[in-house]
Amino acid sequence: MARTLVPKARLPIRHLLLFGWMPSFLKVWAYRTFLRYRIGQHVRLAFGSAVIGDDVELADHVEIGLLALVQGRRITIGRHSSVGTMSYVACETIEIGEDAKIREQVYVGGPQLPESRFSLGSRTIVLQMAFINPTKPVVIGDDTGIGGHCLIFTHGAWLNVLDGYPVTYEPVTLGKSVWLPWRVFVMPGTTIGDGSVIGANSLVSGTIPPSSLAVGSPAKVIRTAPDFPRRPDGTQRERIVDEMLAEFDRYVTHGGVTTADEPPFRRYAVGGASYRLLRIAVGAPVPSELAQGDTLLHEGDVGADVRARLREARVHWLELGGKTRSREGSPLTEELALFLNRYGIRLARDK
Repeated sequence: MARTLVPKARLPIRHLLLFGWMPSFLKVWAYRTFLRYRIGQHVRLAFGSAVIGDDVELADHVEIGLLALVQGRRITIGRHSSVGTMSYVACETIEIGEDAKIREQVYVGGPQLPESRFSLGSRTIVLQMAFINPTKPVVIGDDTGIGGHCLIFTHGAWLNVLDGYPVTYEPVTLGKSVWLPWRVFVMPGTTIGDGSVIGANSLVSGTIPPSSLAVGSPAKVIRTAPDFPRRPDGTQRERIVDEMLAEFDRYVTHGGVTTADEPPFRRYAVGGASYRLLRIAVGAPVPSELAQGDTLLHEGDVGADVRARLREARVHWLELGGKTRSREGSPLTEELALFLNRYGIRLARDK
């Protein structure tokens, strides 16, 4: 291939030969020592993976999967986020929040401009085989989900503009708590408001207002607030939590965990260790029986004062009303938080 003025290294062979083969602990050391990357604790970089940039920051518990590649000028990945096996993420600026998940074989890339930016919010997920083109900025808000085989484009060009064919370069913005099921196609210049859902196999162009359900090709809004979404009342919420916890117990029991009631706690035991869970209803006070290592599941909002007390006592918490959780957690806390994700419940980690 003929040389070009600006190098275009889609596959950085030299970097992969130098660092890609290294086991995780050695790669982390080499990145810190030789490339001056800012890397937190418990970061895992699988075999064949590479992170390439001029300004790189990987926070605690970040995971880069087998043969995954992340490259850009400026890369920031927040705590507990991951890039899955054989995924490719390349952009001038890459910003990934906390607890974000890019699953296997996701492609993020395309022609680059100085303003090219891929910004993925906290507690987001991009499922398998999605394709995202951030030539112009793609900004995805917190708690948003991108289904498998979705396509997001910020540029559309092939035929000659001088012959009258359209050429488009426009950013795409997805708000907070947006859900794109599988095989949604998002066109350049699209903005989708907070809390909106797009039907599977839809083609989206233009602006979708917040709290809307839009379906079709092109996608049209068929329901909006207050009819969408319909919020459950207090009794319905309590019943939903009952059902979720019953399913959680069934799930962990199948996985070899022993459960038992020890009022007011429920105990979970596995591998010689045991953990206690205390569930508190909306408006109920937080009792003093909680001890270090316990997990509190509060259906409401505990408030700043109680959170401070829980931090001091080293009690973990999951707060459904306030949508927060403790910064870290026991294996029970983490398992229950992951299980709640199955119901669309994502909780921001305490700062």
